[in-house]
Amino acid sequence: MTTPTPITDLEALPPPPSGFRFAGTHAGIKRTRLDLGAIVADRPCSMAGVFTKNPVRAPCVDRNAGLVPQDGARVVLVNSGNANAMNGDAGVAANEIMADAAADAAGVPARAVATLSTGVIGVPLPLSVVTKATPGLVAQATGDARGLAAFARAILTTDTCTKVAALECVLPGADRPVRILGVAKGSGMIHPNMATTLGFVCTDAAVAPDRLQAMLARHIETTFNAVSVDGDTSTNDTVLALASGASGVFAEGAAEDAFSRAFEAVLRSLAVQVARDGEGATRLLEVTVCGAPDDAIARAVARGCCRSSLFKCSVFAGKPDWGRIAAAAGQACFDAGLSIAPRDLSVSAQGVPLVETGTPCPLPSSTRLERALAEATIRWDVRIGDGPGRGRAWGCDLSYDYVRINADEAAQVEVQPGGTVARNISLAAYSPRLKQQLLVDGLSYVRCFTGLRALVYARGHVIDRFDLLASLTEDLSLCLDAGIRPVVVLPEGEAVTTVREATVALGHHVVVCPPEPTAIAEASMRGHLCLVPETAPDPGPVVDLAIALGIQKLLVLGNDQGLFDETGIVEQLSPDLVLQGLARGRFTSHDPEFPVFARQAAVRGVPAVHLIDGRMPHALVGELFTQRGIGTLITRQVVS
Repeated sequence: MTTPTPITDLEALPPPPSGFRFAGTHAGIKRTRLDLGAIVADRPCSMAGVFTKNPVRAPCVDRNAGLVPQDGARVVLVNSGNANAMNGDAGVAANEIMADAAADAAGVPARAVATLSTGVIGVPLPLSVVTKATPGLVAQATGDARGLAAFARAILTTDTCTKVAALECVLPGADRPVRILGVAKGSGMIHPNMATTLGFVCTDAAVAPDRLQAMLARHIETTFNAVSVDGDTSTNDTVLALASGASGVFAEGAAEDAFSRAFEAVLRSLAVQVARDGEGATRLLEVTVCGAPDDAIARAVARGCCRSSLFKCSVFAGKPDWGRIAAAAGQACFDAGLSIAPRDLSVSAQGVPLVETGTPCPLPSSTRLERALAEATIRWDVRIGDGPGRGRAWGCDLSYDYVRINADEAAQVEVQPGGTVARNISLAAYSPRLKQQLLVDGLSYVRCFTGLRALVYARGHVIDRFDLLASLTEDLSLCLDAGIRPVVVLPEGEAVTTVREATVALGHHVVVCPPEPTAIAEASMRGHLCLVPETAPDPGPVVDLAIALGIQKLLVLGNDQGLFDETGIVEQLSPDLVLQGLARGRFTSHDPEFPVFARQAAVRGVPAVHLIDGRMPHALVGELFTQRGIGTLITRQVVS
């Protein structure tokens, strides 16, 4: 069995399982995006389902709960943008009409249709647009990647990406593979008890309805029910599983065990994708708990930790605040009826022990631990005793953007030209009070750089990728606005033309100069942006030019984050430490020019050299206009 991986490129989707067709369309619930999707089975399927335990439930949840398990499912109809929840009798009637419309379009009984809704609660569903679009939607369903991609997009609300996982495996005793496909949506209101979380798993294996129901109910506990983004349980949470049997392979006996493991793997992949795309999230959080009396308690404690707002805030900050997860674990144990003492607790983060049997451990290099806690996936391990129970849960950090998104969702969610969704993190989306403070702090700090003479040397990905070159041009324009006098060395050719034309369009004067210090200095003093094309850019001549111009800071944008040693990236170094470290082989970098620039700067006496990852958008502004900066800084003014 192969482990499923998230499929982010919808153009590279594998063929769906045999017997299923998919479609998505824009019915008119949302302004422009796809908002109605369908799964159509070519033959009667086994169908199982698990649902929210929130007693305030949408009509579709109650209706679907009465349909499973069954062996005659044919259509799943899903609308997004409107939850059709808390709409009274009208909502119940609207859900029945949705089912009837899909049944008529497919020529099947209404009992063979499952309906799902997701979106805003308490707003009447615009039923006419749904019923009008349903016949065409069912008719256009296809068994290829195109239809699947449309369905995956049609079910999204505040999600910033689709969630798809696929697996193909050969079961014991079978002579052909079976396929398992999972599609999900969910970003906020995520604390499933089976947020607005919907999940669909389709397989061409033959699985009896009661066995499929038992399998889904068991595995949902270790997957979707092990996820928490914000602690809020939705009115519409639903996960459906459908088995067509079109492969002719039966999941029975030893084959059932193998199929069950693959089925759980697909569910887990979807659940983790939901957690990673939590509203405002910057990091995926994974908490593993061991030492519990049983697995169920361990999972409950793990999810309790992922739910803790205080702990999630420290994950966002990248801080090893083990006290917060210890307190969260203690509360979760109490809620589960388990009595523990501080001495029962051991905690580690990213594999680094922080507490052993209630006693704090000596911490390693703060830089090393901070870098580890800034990674995209943060793993914490908690031991709560000596029992055999073990469980895992997933969540995400709690960022400023979570509040912004949920305070004014419409202003935070933007549709991109390709139909995907992104979150607006521009200054305009902040509250007036926070915006004012950011401007006051930011403008005061920017003032410190007025008159700074800087040479920017850019190469690698920042030159090869149009989006990175565009962000570099924006950064250079902002530097000119702030009174900085930048000189930019670029490889001769298209990059020089692109930067020159874009900077002029932003209202600045640009002079393209040979590497001649007098001409460059004169143009720079007039406030112009100086571009220096180089036919064969090389660290030596670049450093020579920086010294001749009296440059105060040399910024090198390359293809790595900076210089590394055994503890991780090195943020600041004195020239002497650079030379000593290079001589001893202490430093490494994937960018071969970074060590060369470091040596040249240290030997030649450049006041400050900053090695920056040019693969990161707006890397130049990120270095100049932040107190701490990014990358590796080589300067005599090393902060201890």
